[in-house]
Amino acid sequence: MKSRLLAAFALLFVAIACTSNEASDKAARLEELRKQQAEITTEIKKLEAEMQATGEIKVASKSVLVTNIAPVEFKSYIDVQGRVDARENVDVSAESPGIVKVIHVRSGDAVRKGQVLAELDAEGLRKSVDELKGQLQYATTLFQKRESLWKQKIGSEVEYLTAKNQKESLELRLAGLNKQLDMTRIKSPIDGTVDDVNLKLGQAASPGLPAFRVVNYNDLRVVAELAESHISKVKKGDKVRLLFQDLNKEVDAMVTFSAKTINQINRTFRVEVQLRENTRDYYPNMITLVRINDYTNPAAFVIPVNLLQRSENGTFIFVAVKKGNQFVAEKRNITTGKSYGANIEVASGLAEGDAIISTGYNDLNEGQVISF
Repeated sequence: MKSRLLAAFALLFVAIACTSNEASDKAARLEELRKQQAEITTEIKKLEAEMQATGEIKVASKSVLVTNIAPVEFKSYIDVQGRVDARENVDVSAESPGIVKVIHVRSGDAVRKGQVLAELDAEGLRKSVDELKGQLQYATTLFQKRESLWKQKIGSEVEYLTAKNQKESLELRLAGLNKQLDMTRIKSPIDGTVDDVNLKLGQAASPGLPAFRVVNYNDLRVVAELAESHISKVKKGDKVRLLFQDLNKEVDAMVTFSAKTINQINRTFRVEVQLRENTRDYYPNMITLVRINDYTNPAAFVIPVNLLQRSENGTFIFVAVKKGNQFVAEKRNITTGKSYGANIEVASGLAEGDAIISTGYNDLNEGQVISF
């Protein structure tokens, strides 16, 4: 019994050893065949390329579109939302309380600085002014007589000084009443246009409550807030394009002010662009797109961003290169510069006249035959 078990174990050991050797031989054979396949594939590609170049064989080409590169002017912009602002946009209110008796203007009327827009009830003040004028006239006559006598050394100095003091006191009182009377007139503080009238006849007006809005449409600007990362790129005099979408209008202008202080709350700085022509076409608080030109290259190679492809060796695009009697796709490593919108500047890697493959580049391989 014991001898039979030993014989069985011996046979099992021999079988396992044979199976192991057989598996090892298969793995070695597989590795050898793979190496041969790689060598054959490399040789086939080499022969195909040589024969394609000499025209001995022809292969199916892939249809593409190409664009010949040429230097063009390239500009990049900083895009930010801005708004139209009137430097003189004033809410005018009454200087004293009272009932509105007369309104002299309507919305849309042009007014001058100091022009009376409305008048409040001042009947009591006018009566006081008229009464004081009578008193002042009497006091002035009395003073003139006292002064004449005093010059002739007639009368006392006290009588002269009393008459003088009474007259001057009444003059001061009259000036004060006239000032109060003038405060019952609501006046425009600027030259401009009445944009809004908030008063009605018989209404009570009070200091601090807007009665009129007056806007100077001849002094408008566009104001925008830019992120602090742009503060070194924007300066006074930079070219700007303003896009008024609601007006379907574009305007070329320039930066007239660039702040040097950054807002601590939102980390932005203020930029202003003065509107100089046809200011009547714009309205305060209108939204506009501000495009500030921060970079210009007068002769740049520019390509669409979507042509760029990336590999472990960097960024590349495909160009069409003639080899023998046919064109093939060639990978061209490039370095890029500034970008704006759908375009990007190529800093190096291209030369004038290069045929860039602009359509059909996605499935191309290096050296693949192409037609266009």
